[in-house]
Amino acid sequence: MKFDEVGYWSEIKLDIVKEYAAAYSRILAAQKSPPLYHIYIDAFAGAGMHISKSTGGFIPGSPMNALLIKPPFKEYHLIDFDYEKLIC
Repeated sequence: MKFDEVGYWSEIKLDIVKEYAAAYSRILAAQKSPPLYHIYIDAFAGAGMHISKSTGGFIPGSPMNALLIKPPFKEYHLIDFDYEKLIC
């Protein structure tokens, strides 16, 4: 599989989405009464890994970032037009 190369702005976007999702998960997981069932949905998921244009190294995509968030979401729904990107 060929990995997508992403630029600086995409790396910033991935960091913003990761931090937002982590905060969202912490807040909802802490809700005790009533307990909340929180789900991660990414309608433009893309691949789990990308290559940084600036460093040439691998960086996690939004699906990988979401799967690494603690506390974890209860469900993950990753959607992309390119099925090959989702199975890697």
